[in-house]
Amino acid sequence: MEREEGGMAMMMMMTMGVIGTAVVLVAGVACGTDDSGQAPAAGSSDPVVEVTGMVSLAATDTDSAKRFVIRYPSDGATWNGRLVVAAHGGTGGPALAADGTQVGTSETSLDDVVGDYAIAHGFAYACVDRDGIGGTPQGLAVVTEFAGIARARVAEVFGRDPDQLYLVGLSMGGGIARLAAEDPAAPFDGIVIIAGALGDAARGLDRLARRAALWPQIDPREHPELADDDPQVVAYAAEGAGTPVEARALWPFIGAGSSTGGLRRSLEPYGLDDLTEEELAGFSIARFAEQDGFVDRLRADDTTGVVTVPTIEVVGTFDDFVLPEILAYKQKVAAAPETAALHRLYQVRRTWHISRDDDALEGFRYRMSQMGLGVDVQQAAGEFGSYVPAVQRALDLIDRWVTEGVAAPPDQTVDDGGVPAAHGEVPSVS
Repeated sequence: MEREEGGMAMMMMMTMGVIGTAVVLVAGVACGTDDSGQAPAAGSSDPVVEVTGMVSLAATDTDSAKRFVIRYPSDGATWNGRLVVAAHGGTGGPALAADGTQVGTSETSLDDVVGDYAIAHGFAYACVDRDGIGGTPQGLAVVTEFAGIARARVAEVFGRDPDQLYLVGLSMGGGIARLAAEDPAAPFDGIVIIAGALGDAARGLDRLARRAALWPQIDPREHPELADDDPQVVAYAAEGAGTPVEARALWPFIGAGSSTGGLRRSLEPYGLDDLTEEELAGFSIARFAEQDGFVDRLRADDTTGVVTVPTIEVVGTFDDFVLPEILAYKQKVAAAPETAALHRLYQVRRTWHISRDDDALEGFRYRMSQMGLGVDVQQAAGEFGSYVPAVQRALDLIDRWVTEGVAAPPDQTVDDGGVPAAHGEVPSVS
């Protein structure tokens, strides 16, 4: 997708922030701002208007402005009345190629996963680069504040407020979407969570401890001779990765980044700040459950599984970043029967945390190279599955659930590149 940015010196005041604008045609033919610095109104000859620039947000607690993008159909007749707000993965900032060169920034990182699809199907779409703010309550505050700005812009253009506001989040952004799904004060009518963080804090801590203990025993850089059926490899699959041995080629990114030092830092907020190396090596939630205040702090900082709006999760069965915590989250959802019917979980076979067709994969490959992981690991990350069709289908299902009251199909596991379907249905994704 070709983009042209300009008019950054031209600033216009908008609700809750100051935004610099530039306008391009998403289809690839760029057009500039007019003399006033305002984006062309709906009804222009270009099929899609894109507004980009910088926005200052109170929730960031800093004077640093954040990059944003807002897109909408130029013809009001093609707008479906919905606005999709996206929360990207990580903490934002530069998007990198595999060689480390900057190729973009994070406000456009979800374009190939859901942004382009949303625009092509009549939605307005918006995303802000949180640039330094991760999947935290502050991250939710940033996204919510920006959603208000995007909503006001779309309402200004079309002369009416969007009928529905949806949030789609990936990875850390998925953690933000999860927090929003549980927050009755959040403004979103429906949520799509992609490979989302913050599933279950206790499961995450237990698994971090097991990864830190088990990974050195199977690290292929030190133990290339270990076969897939070696007991230590099998143990890591069950306790450290939470994914099958078939996904072993994908394990090094998370495995090599796990350490007792990281576990120590993760435990400090919960009052366990004086554990010995031996205690860290043998850590489990159950072992320290009686430690004064530990479990109470953990629960207070954790998700509940009580969702307040229709919510769909999509995750790969090879996702050793978050899959075990998401499965634990599903158990929380099931334990809250009054709201459990609002949640769906779709798993995509043989798919990792980043789909093979996601351009964000290049940045992961760069990080792998910086970690000393070989080319074989870097290439393996792009040789497995794709959840992109399932995510795009999930957006349609959420929209139908919210606007027509037709609940999404039940939880299911679909093939690589497949989409969830109702019984007997064989849907297509264009």
